[in-house]
Amino acid sequence: MFLVDFFSSEGMDSIPDQYLFKWQHFVYFAGCLLLFIFFMKVIDNRNKTVQKIIIYGSCILLLIFKYGGEIIFVWEWDNFGTMISTASHPFWDVRTFFSFQVCGINNVLLPLVITFNIKPLKNFVYSASIIGGFAVLIYPVGVLFGDPITITFPLLRTLFVHFLLVFLPCYLIKIENFRFDKRYWYHCLMGSICVLVWAMVGNLFITPGANNMFLMVNPFANGPIPIVNVLPDGWHVIFLVLLCALGFWLVYLIANGYERHRKPIKA
Repeated sequence: MFLVDFFSSEGMDSIPDQYLFKWQHFVYFAGCLLLFIFFMKVIDNRNKTVQKIIIYGSCILLLIFKYGGEIIFVWEWDNFGTMISTASHPFWDVRTFFSFQVCGINNVLLPLVITFNIKPLKNFVYSASIIGGFAVLIYPVGVLFGDPITITFPLLRTLFVHFLLVFLPCYLIKIENFRFDKRYWYHCLMGSICVLVWAMVGNLFITPGANNMFLMVNPFANGPIPIVNVLPDGWHVIFLVLLCALGFWLVYLIANGYERHRKPIKA
């Protein structure tokens, strides 16, 4: 019975904001913060072996959580259809291999960019990972779900993936493996446009009626955030675009501020 409950996404779609700004949310955020500090401060970051274990271990975990979750969603579809959650889908579905959400996209891209050292994608993928992961940490609608005492694989998947999306790029900056370059700011613009187009392809053609990247329906409607909670569907996209632009600017500002307080990366 434990395994049945553990490998189930039941409850994922029910009351997506039930723990928003409640003690479960604050415990989640505090746990991520402590874990972040532990890996950034406590562990000896000068040890190259430790660095590789953390970096590639995190990449492997990201892919395990991504495709482990897809295995569950495909199994649920084959046995129950959409009765368990809207994340359930058949195997021959784009979502099995690649997501339409920015966090899900970077869930795959981040480990690939790191492992194969794809430099042209780093500025966008690293910054978008930090923005997407952090946004979910502070506003985990649809991430904390079900019984807070019952730990399931889909729950662990969402918790750890979004933590790693923030942690891993920051860790690479910490150990001087990467530095954001303002000259390539347009990589972020181009990457954002590609992701938006991809999300709209999913919304209009792959899974009609979906709300990938919240482009179709305002996810903040009637919520606790002033102004945006009353914006009509469609108009809210302007707010989301401005918010993302602010996020990229802050990531670059903070990262470059950090860089100014230490020696440059060695060639």
